[in-house]
Amino acid sequence: MITDSWKNLHRYYGINKNLDLIIEKQDSFVFEEMSNGRHEIDGECVFLNLMQTSLGKGGTWEAHRKYIDLQLVLDNEETISWAPLDAISDFSGYDEQKDIMLSADAQKGNPVLLKKGMFGIYFPDDAHQPGIGQGQGRKAVFKISVDEKEGIPTRDNQYGLQHQGCKVLNTARLVLRPYREGDAQAMFDNWCGRTELARFMPWAPHKDIGVTKQVLADWLKAYQNPRTYHWGIEMEGKLIGDIAVMSQSPINLDCEIGYCLSPDHWNQGIMTEALIGVMHFLFSEVGFNRIHLKHLTENMASGKVMQKAGLKYEGTLRQGVRSPQDELSDAPLYAALRDEWLKEQGE
Repeated sequence: MITDSWKNLHRYYGINKNLDLIIEKQDSFVFEEMSNGRHEIDGECVFLNLMQTSLGKGGTWEAHRKYIDLQLVLDNEETISWAPLDAISDFSGYDEQKDIMLSADAQKGNPVLLKKGMFGIYFPDDAHQPGIGQGQGRKAVFKISVDEKEGIPTRDNQYGLQHQGCKVLNTARLVLRPYREGDAQAMFDNWCGRTELARFMPWAPHKDIGVTKQVLADWLKAYQNPRTYHWGIEMEGKLIGDIAVMSQSPINLDCEIGYCLSPDHWNQGIMTEALIGVMHFLFSEVGFNRIHLKHLTENMASGKVMQKAGLKYEGTLRQGVRSPQDELSDAPLYAALRDEWLKEQGE
């Protein structure tokens, strides 16, 4: 079972080729403009059911064999309880046509609250009990075939990418490394819990280190995917910031980078140095052709980092990002092309 925000779905690229297809089409799903019912994506391999939900006490467990469920909450909030399949007893006979088996087992399992914009992914080994809550809601249920369809043009090496996981990178002053257990305290102290960052980041400062520990646990799990590129920025043995590939398109050989740095280390050229190191790796070793970044209009210092790292201004995404104040904000867009950038770097 996986639980996360819809905006983070790209982190799970590579688990299943049919799930990859949803990730690649993610921006095309305008749920507010789509009617309830079935929507085709790729025949019986991937399809979407949009539905209204009547929430209550739940009580019925379900599980599937042919399909993975991705359930995305669109309105209200919904609790979906999870348990390992073998922990739930008295399942009915498997209905092959509907790909479902049901159980009225009274155990509560592990309830997970999905707020609007959050999803849960449930594999054939996951029993789940949806529909727990109050009032009416709406959700999207993607049905993802376990049998990966051959021939879908999503294999990264078909387009020239050579994924190798998040390896350690060294620059003049920095070590860019994968996160590890025990990093939560430094993360919380140096940026996750810092209120100074609230006006620049799309997330709120963490209220306590427990939140940071949960975030770190999710990040560590993501390293199972060799397409995950997420580094902690370390200087003189101290973890002071974060830089990561936020999204990527293997077809277009394009990716987006995001970063965050402890306010104690602003205006020292650290973020520019880290960004150049990551760009060099992504261009030269992984094989991306284009790297882009954007920032809130108010965060001009971030724009200067992008310029110093050799990215070129391409335009402004009008009301293109949601600000920390939950308002749509303009976002200047910067990008670099591999051959052009490497040449300018003297390579």
